[in-house]
Amino acid sequence: MKNSDFNEIELLESEFEGEKHNIMDYFSIIRNNLLPIVLIFAVSMIVTYIYIKNYPVNYRATTIVRIDKPRSGILEQQSLSFNLNFAGGTERFLMNQIEIMKSYYIRDIVAKTILDTMKNVKNIRGFTFLTRKVSENESVLLSQEDLRRKLFNQIKIDLKKNVDAVTVSLEGFSFFEIQMVVNIYSNVFVEYSKEINKEDLTNVKKFLEDEKDKKYKELTVSESALEDFQKKSGFVALDEQSKALIESITNYDQQKNLATIDLRAGENELYNLKKESEKSDPKLYDYISGQIAQPYMIELQRQIAELEVKRDIDLSTATDTRLKEKITTEAKSKLEKLNKTLDEKTEILRVGLLAETPEGKRVLSQKIIDGTLRINALQSKIKTINGIMKKYEGDFNKLPETNIEFAKLERNRKSNEKLYLALEEKYQEATINERSRLGYAELLDPGYDSVGPVSPNKNLILLTGVIIGISLGLGFAFARNYLDKSIKSPEQIEASGASVLSWIPSFKELVEVHSPDTDFIVELKPSSSASEAFKALRTRIQYSKIESEPLKTILVTSSIPSEGKTIVSANIAGSFSQTGKRTLLLDCDLRKPRIHNVMQCDRYPGLSDKLFENVSFEDVIRKTKLENLSFITSGTIPPNPSELLGSLQMKNLLEELKGMFDIIVIDSPPLISVTDSEILFNICDGTILVSRANVTPFDAFLKTYRRLYKINQHNMLGCVLNDFTFKGSYGYYYNYYYYYSKPDNLKGRKAAK
Repeated sequence: MKNSDFNEIELLESEFEGEKHNIMDYFSIIRNNLLPIVLIFAVSMIVTYIYIKNYPVNYRATTIVRIDKPRSGILEQQSLSFNLNFAGGTERFLMNQIEIMKSYYIRDIVAKTILDTMKNVKNIRGFTFLTRKVSENESVLLSQEDLRRKLFNQIKIDLKKNVDAVTVSLEGFSFFEIQMVVNIYSNVFVEYSKEINKEDLTNVKKFLEDEKDKKYKELTVSESALEDFQKKSGFVALDEQSKALIESITNYDQQKNLATIDLRAGENELYNLKKESEKSDPKLYDYISGQIAQPYMIELQRQIAELEVKRDIDLSTATDTRLKEKITTEAKSKLEKLNKTLDEKTEILRVGLLAETPEGKRVLSQKIIDGTLRINALQSKIKTINGIMKKYEGDFNKLPETNIEFAKLERNRKSNEKLYLALEEKYQEATINERSRLGYAELLDPGYDSVGPVSPNKNLILLTGVIIGISLGLGFAFARNYLDKSIKSPEQIEASGASVLSWIPSFKELVEVHSPDTDFIVELKPSSSASEAFKALRTRIQYSKIESEPLKTILVTSSIPSEGKTIVSANIAGSFSQTGKRTLLLDCDLRKPRIHNVMQCDRYPGLSDKLFENVSFEDVIRKTKLENLSFITSGTIPPNPSELLGSLQMKNLLEELKGMFDIIVIDSPPLISVTDSEILFNICDGTILVSRANVTPFDAFLKTYRRLYKINQHNMLGCVLNDFTFKGSYGYYYNYYYYYSKPDNLKGRKAAK
């Protein structure tokens, strides 16, 4: 064989290996693996059913806690509408409250309250969240520490959309148990908010009372001074311009004084927090204050304060409605950007500081952070107001000398009066709130209603099981096909460069019980699709080699054992005999012969016995039920089969048999295993290489084909694909099955009818 021929075969092989499958190939793979796919899917469904059946039913209990929006300070602003963004807005405040609810302090109180409640429960059977098993039939309550940790891991606290509220939820196997837990958790936080709020209100009330008394005394003094001045000077009232100037100045005085009082209250609160923090960590307060006092934070608060003050000044002087709307819109746009930036910077600082703080100190740290941010905002506001008031002070000092003294006294009186009235209002409000003990949190929904089991989601699990079952089945089919390197179809052989004479369908569907007795299919079922395939093979053998002398000796071999070469040999011989040719089937497999099994007779005397001249032709040549078909079995198995087949006696025997028969079909051993077939290949007129679908390794087939092709390419008649299940294929093969098998079925139906 030329090198160019080998290169061509290798090129065709590489093209075959890189050949892409079309969609029908995939359908064929699925069809051929339908049984394992169905079994895998069934197992998946059984496992899914068992999982659903044994999965414990889960319930969810949820409570809703409303939390009031934060105010801008202890004293709510009125005239200038300052919005101090010290807590990062409503959402930020709610997030802070969620962190407080998750804090060590709250969880510890909740754990203690739950365990105190459980003292009145006699039977704890069925409780799973609050208990732990000590034996198969005995459970005990968790300790306070274990319960506190379990609450941290399993209680879920989330913001409720579109309302200023949070949800507290828990999942478990007993709805009564988890409902009790979330209800206690929510009530503990509500009571905590009341206590904190009452404490704050009490402190505010005392602070406001002291400030109110001071301002009342200052107001009395300023009124007396104004009255004495009027008596002495006879000056009764100011002109309208002076009154407007004093009104503006006193408004700013009021805002400044209120902010100053807020600042003092905040500083007093921070002082108490500082003393409390020093008990556990002396460096905690200074560290947090140092981190918050960043220049960029102070600058953002200053810019916000200036924009708000400028907005209020412009609104106070504007008279046109459209102009006021324009001023408000422009200021709002700028303030939103600054507030958003401040919120982001604040949150980064807050997260970083709280992450470095031990769990038990986070509530205290949160209060220090909020208080420090608020004080910084108030300081920025006071500085801004002082800057604006310098302009008004200049206008005030330009008043006539006769009016200045009266104006100063009037300004002092009005400022004291406005501040006193504001303090009185706040004091009354604080008194009412203190008596009502209102907190900033309220339980809206105690979570008594159960929505039923929340898990398992049977539909989702079932759908997942279906998807997994199908995926595993298809994965198995395609993985099996990928890992299986055997020959699948005639196209695969042709793609490698080999010539395919024919393919033989599987016998399994044609016989009830497969055995050696049923291998001679051309005799058993002469009109079957398999018999027709052997007839087609016979015809192609006759025209596969055009020479002066017709084919007389045909060698049938294979690459490896169990590829069906004996079956192919017997049925080819039977097909030739049906055409009236004198045909001999010769068993040259002197190692594992099978012709005697197919023909149902004794193995000896046979070929080896004749070669040793122990018997005559009449003893070894046997007739079959088919006319014109004879066969010779292997005979006694010799110790040296290769030497015997390559002997001069074997060549002489073949020459004698050629004179007696028109066609001699020789069955031989596999070529890769021994050299017997290679010896016979050189003395026969033509050779057929048999391969078996889904059994013969493709590389073994190629190795055998190349070897024979290299020895004598003209002696290679072609290949036969045996045991090919064309029902699992498509196209031509399916049509073959339809046209050759369907008529038999129809005849059978008519006969039965």
